[in-house]
Amino acid sequence: MTRIVNVADAQRRARRTLPRALFDYIEGGADDEVTLAENERAFQEVALRPRMGIDVGEPGIATTVLGTPLALPVFLAPCGMAQLAHPDGAVGVARAASAAGTIAVLSKIALCSPEEVARRSPGPNWFQVNSAGGRDEVKHLMARAADAGFTGLVVTMDGPPPGNHERDVRHGMVPPVRLTPRFAARLATQIATRPQWLGAMTVAARRQTATIKDATRVLSSGGLRTSARFTWSDIEWIRNEWPGSLLVKGVLTGADAVAARDAGADAVIVSNHGGRALDGAPSTLSVLPEIVDAVGTSTEVLIDGGIRRAGCVVKALSLGARAVFIGRPWVYGLAAAGQPGVERIIEIFRAEMVRTLKLMGCPDVSALNPNWLQPMRPYQGQLPETAAGSVL
Repeated sequence: MTRIVNVADAQRRARRTLPRALFDYIEGGADDEVTLAENERAFQEVALRPRMGIDVGEPGIATTVLGTPLALPVFLAPCGMAQLAHPDGAVGVARAASAAGTIAVLSKIALCSPEEVARRSPGPNWFQVNSAGGRDEVKHLMARAADAGFTGLVVTMDGPPPGNHERDVRHGMVPPVRLTPRFAARLATQIATRPQWLGAMTVAARRQTATIKDATRVLSSGGLRTSARFTWSDIEWIRNEWPGSLLVKGVLTGADAVAARDAGADAVIVSNHGGRALDGAPSTLSVLPEIVDAVGTSTEVLIDGGIRRAGCVVKALSLGARAVFIGRPWVYGLAAAGQPGVERIIEIFRAEMVRTLKLMGCPDVSALNPNWLQPMRPYQGQLPETAAGSVL
């Protein structure tokens, strides 16, 4: 684990470990991947404003989201096919999150059931649904999650249809996938070049047989492409059916945040699906202030997309987010080393947050506000010159 110093290290290890088609599924975005890149660039264009002459001791990074205490303001976002990244899969992710004092959201297509996650991890756990399968399917999944003790439901709004993932198209991995001999041969070639991944999956052969069967079912289904999108009336219906906390994910405008609140959402997640839905949509950080202003203190606001360092977390919280979600970073950690890899990623964010707040002179995440930020390049005037005419 000492070789994983930051998220980029885990990303490189994941690239070397996973079959190319699986890594591209995790890594890729929609179309030209403009929004994918903008999510990260937006954080780079905001600077932190440190205060000098202040010794904050050990700054506080704990918070509370929807009444649930968190040791740090970082959730683990839902990710489909997580079980294929490493045999530890969604259970390992949930255990890592719980051990760190935070929460992992289980994707409906993580290839691991809510019952298994609840049975094998201490929780608390949250579940994610989308509109595929219609209300009957959503009601069935909500009932299973509630019966398993899940306390939060994340409702994904930005699809169907899914975005145009051209990396997946080139690999033949766009549902409904046809398992032709040519496709099987191409996939087998990729798997053969990743012995570490193949060995890990083979050791857990019994469970992986079920995982591969579930993955085949998901990839061969066209349900996400043909299902109707959620409407605000659907959110009202879900609110009446779901007993726990309700979060609406995929909000990018203030008007939609208000609509989500009025439909019964306890929180909104500012998200463009990690650049995987509508390419050309704005970065999440750029629209965060609008959404915070729109809902005020009536609804908690969270954010995902492009968060690779704790400095990104601090910037998001300064602009009004209650907490953030990370997706690709924990998947890299899972692929690199299973549950310990996910634990390492969370620890990196924790340590970076403490260090960042110390360097800023900020005593607690609750003290963050826009005054801690400025544009990275605010000065546009002429720089002073020396008598010899050279720029200082």
